[in-house]
Amino acid sequence: MNDLKVAWDEFLERWPISTVQNMTLEQYVSTGDKDTFTYWVETKTGILANIKGSPSTKFGIYKQKGIPKERNGMSHGEVYSWQSRFGGNEADAFFNVKKHILNIIEAAQRGDLEMIDNVELAPLFKWKIAFLYQDTVSPKILNIFSLDKLQEITRLSGRGYSYPQYYDEIMKSYDPKRVQNVAEFGRQIWRELDNNQEMDNTESSSMKICQSSLNTILYGPPGTGKTYATINKALQIVAPKNKDNREKLKSRFDELLNNNRIGFVTFHQSFSYEDFVEGLKASTTEGKQISYDVEDGIFKSMCNSASVKATVNTEQQALDISNRKIWKMSLGDTSGEDAFIYQQCIENNYVLLGYGYDIDFSNTSNRKEVIEAYRTNEVIIEKESSDYRVTSVNNFKNEMSIGDLVVISDGNRKFRAIAEITSDYIFDETLVSDSGYSQVRKVTWHRVYEPSLPVDELFKKNLSQMTLYRLYDATIDLDKLQGIFSVLSIEDKTEINNDRVLIIDEINRGNISNIFGELITLIEPSKRSGGSDSLSVKLPYSKETFSVPSNLHIIGTMNTADKSLAQLDIALRRRFEFVEMMTNYELLKDIPNIEGINVAKLVKTMNQRIELLYDRDHTIGHSFFLPLLGNPSLQLLAEIFELQILPLLEEYFFEDWERVGQVLGDHLKDNHELRFVIEQFGNSEIAELMGNDWEVPGIQPYCRNQKAFKNPQAYIGVYTR
Repeated sequence: MNDLKVAWDEFLERWPISTVQNMTLEQYVSTGDKDTFTYWVETKTGILANIKGSPSTKFGIYKQKGIPKERNGMSHGEVYSWQSRFGGNEADAFFNVKKHILNIIEAAQRGDLEMIDNVELAPLFKWKIAFLYQDTVSPKILNIFSLDKLQEITRLSGRGYSYPQYYDEIMKSYDPKRVQNVAEFGRQIWRELDNNQEMDNTESSSMKICQSSLNTILYGPPGTGKTYATINKALQIVAPKNKDNREKLKSRFDELLNNNRIGFVTFHQSFSYEDFVEGLKASTTEGKQISYDVEDGIFKSMCNSASVKATVNTEQQALDISNRKIWKMSLGDTSGEDAFIYQQCIENNYVLLGYGYDIDFSNTSNRKEVIEAYRTNEVIIEKESSDYRVTSVNNFKNEMSIGDLVVISDGNRKFRAIAEITSDYIFDETLVSDSGYSQVRKVTWHRVYEPSLPVDELFKKNLSQMTLYRLYDATIDLDKLQGIFSVLSIEDKTEINNDRVLIIDEINRGNISNIFGELITLIEPSKRSGGSDSLSVKLPYSKETFSVPSNLHIIGTMNTADKSLAQLDIALRRRFEFVEMMTNYELLKDIPNIEGINVAKLVKTMNQRIELLYDRDHTIGHSFFLPLLGNPSLQLLAEIFELQILPLLEEYFFEDWERVGQVLGDHLKDNHELRFVIEQFGNSEIAELMGNDWEVPGIQPYCRNQKAFKNPQAYIGVYTR
């Protein structure tokens, strides 16, 4: 990092803005001169960012080496060549190029990235200049100038995204306390990008899925590995450092699924807006009364979770929650007069209990003594066993211990902080006049969430309205809670605010207009919160203002045998990137020959016939046959054909057995015993059943030939004659 700083300081010392203002053409660009402005920008500061490899035309004007090459848009003098748009001669061209460079420097120093983006110099060159002259105390430009690389880093793609938008998105994660030099920050991002690409290169080509889009649909025929691939893609987004084998990746996927970092839902014909976004659901209160509450669907829940920013205790290392008591506690009502209590507690590192009034319970050690303290202070306690004023104070004073964890609720369906008790009970009468709360416990705030997180991020069911009560396994998910505290370093804690993924399996089977409603527009990258044209709507049930965050990725899968792309809702097609997944015959080539049967040729030939008889959307995927990798036996192949392939073909061709037989090459087999589909009745059987004069109306009934499934030649006959 010291080398980066030295190179940067040397450049600015050699080329301050005053020197650039008086720079001559010879000082700007030459051949063999290692002290020109362009040589410094391109080569001497290469350690900061490398822009070598592109032609000298990027400088706007350059000194010729021999006879100039004819290029469109270029003009040539005796010594220099230049882009024609900058002027009719080399003096005018250099004047305009230098003017552009000065504009870039001034804009960079004041952080005006939009102006830099509009300057008509080559992107690599102008953004390198802007990077070098920017305010290093509050940098806005990263030392990566390839638009493709910026797309990969941010995973934002599509029309309308510009360098300023990419830089704005990336620099949100720049923390000068962690990485003092923005150039080193860029190098770290580049190294991570290279690592991700190395991981991608180990995968089969059919599993390489574009990472750039926020909204992606993997589509193809049955059995092409679409759902399988969503695991890889989701992990590339949420946990990109994972490079384990498939078993470990699936385990990590399941862990993230359990922790709500990844959501999974399957669309079907009756799936609705109320299931996906929000709707009214009936529930029974503690008094056995039926109430109707707004319940968030998976999409709204994932959006809310992705929008949350967590304040983390930077001193806390990995925290073991085993053998700790865990409590739920309310700190004021977010919509009530005591809403300020929560913020007061956060600022002062304590939790306050409203029950107990101005009574000091320091000398109580059990429930009975708490009751006596109430009565001594003329508070009437009638039902000693059930009075909640007694229960809450006794829990707070006598049951709660140092080291216990407290989850702060926000209503019954959200929580907003997690703290650790660090002191015994304290009575503070000075707080009574300010808040009416005098019962105190000092805490360390390990997590503070803004806005609050949905309850299913941590709990197995909704919370109770009681102010303070202990949480047990039936209510709180201890694995999720432990996962929150399993980070080992400040760098790892960034995962708390990381991207989230919602996987929608069989997305084409749902009624998109009904399920997404007005929110279909909000999933566009530019319409998401923080986007260039960000939008929000007021939801119909909760009346809340809602927007879709830019760190929620949506991955859909679509079986083209159910519905082709042409039949898809046009609103969906416009807002998703579609990645086709077809049969991967390379994977099938790894299956050993089974008694002479070449499985890859077998499947490819059947698919070619299906394309001729039907279309490519109804071909047969490779995943049906992958079990043969571990068990290359005729028996397993027969089971696959009999239990999966034949039923699929029957469905495709509406039980037109003649066409099913054609896919299997039966019409080309001279030996009828090798045909998978045969006529159910012979002529003699028909005559015996119906008489000699009876003719079969329409298509002759067919049936499966069970002997063929056990004969290797029946399969070989599919692709040979």
